[in-house]
Amino acid sequence: MVHIAGFPRRITLWAGLALALGGTLTGCAPPEPEALLPGEPEASLDSQSQALSHPNGSSRTVVSRRVVYKDASGNYQAAPGFEQFRAAGASDSTLHAIRIAQVEAPSVREAIVFMTAGQKISSSGHSSGVTGQSSNWDAACDGVSCPNVLLDGRSLAMKLQALGWFPPGKTHLSVVNDNNFDHLFDSDTKQRIVNGFAQWLQAQVRPETRSIYLAGSSRGGCLVMRMAQALRANTALDGIDIYVSSFDGVCRNSQGELGTFDTKVNNPVRPWGTFYGAWATDLSAQFPRRARLHLYQVVGGQEVAPATGIRAFSAYSGATPPSTGTNLDWGWYKQTWVKWQHKEIGNPYTDPSTSDQPLVVSETIDAQLTWLDGLL
Repeated sequence: MVHIAGFPRRITLWAGLALALGGTLTGCAPPEPEALLPGEPEASLDSQSQALSHPNGSSRTVVSRRVVYKDASGNYQAAPGFEQFRAAGASDSTLHAIRIAQVEAPSVREAIVFMTAGQKISSSGHSSGVTGQSSNWDAACDGVSCPNVLLDGRSLAMKLQALGWFPPGKTHLSVVNDNNFDHLFDSDTKQRIVNGFAQWLQAQVRPETRSIYLAGSSRGGCLVMRMAQALRANTALDGIDIYVSSFDGVCRNSQGELGTFDTKVNNPVRPWGTFYGAWATDLSAQFPRRARLHLYQVVGGQEVAPATGIRAFSAYSGATPPSTGTNLDWGWYKQTWVKWQHKEIGNPYTDPSTSDQPLVVSETIDAQLTWLDGLL
C-alpha cells in the first residue's frame, strides 16, 4: 500500500460488576453444539491471528476536563468548549462525571480521532488499553478537572498517534477517561448522553475534515457505535469517512440498545466450560446508510457480571441469529471472536497473564490497527 503524505489515512448489579471485573467467570457445563446457517457471510476463525505488530508510542500526560464543572460556590457550570453536552439535556449531576482530555486540538482538522474507556463502576478509576489511562487516573481530580492523567504509550491512542496515519498537526485527538454511559441508566438519559457526545464531536468538524475515527471498549464500544449512527445519519457529513473500533462493546439488550435482543450467539472459540456469547443484533438495520462507513467489533462475550445478562453484542445476517457465531466480514462491518475475558479485551497490557499478553494484544489492539491500516 502506498500512503501519500499529507492526506488522511483511510446490583446487586453493582456488586456483581465489581466482582466480575476483578476475576474470571466460568460455567459448569460444556459449550453448546455449534450450528451455522447455510450461506452465512463469514471469515476464517484464524483471521485475527494475522494482525501485524505495531510499535508503541510515547506516554504523555494530559489534563482531563469535566464537561460540567462546579464553580467556587458549588454551582454547576458548562465548561467552555463543551456546551453541547448540557444543551443535549442530561442532568448536571450526570454530566459532572464525564471527563475528556483534548490531547491535540489544532485549528486545521483533516481528521477527528475520539477514544473512550469503558464504564467506571466503583470509587476507583478505570484502566484502559484504548485510552492508555491507569486504574488510578482520577486520583487528583477536583470539581473542575483531572490534572496529570498519564496515557500509556502502549495504548491504542498513543500507538495510533505515533504511526502518523492521520495527519500530524492536523488531527483533533480526544480521549474520554469517563463517559458515564452507565449500563443501568434509563433509555432517555442514555440518548441524551449520546446526543451530547455526537453534537460535541460534530462541533469539532471543519470544512477540511475527511476522516473520523471512533474507538471504545465495553460500554465505550456501545457508545461509539451509537455515536456512529448519529454521525452517519447526518447528511452534512456524507463526504467524511467514519471508522469505528469496538472492543467487546456492551449494549443493554433489555432496552433494545443498538438493536440487541434476548437471543445469545455463542462464541465459537470460547474456553471449554464457559458460556461466552453475545446478544444478537441485526446491525444492517441499525445502519441503513453505510456509505463511507467502516465498523469492527472484537468480541469475546463473557458475561460482565455473574447472572446479570450483561454481555457484548454480535451482528448476524439472515432471518434469525445463528446458535453459534462466525467471524464476519461484510465490507462495511467486520467482527472477530476471541477467547479472552471481557476485562482482558479492554485492558490487554494489564489483565491477561504475562504469557498471554502478546497474543491478547495481537487479537485486540493490533488487530484493530491492522484493519484500520488496510482501509486508509
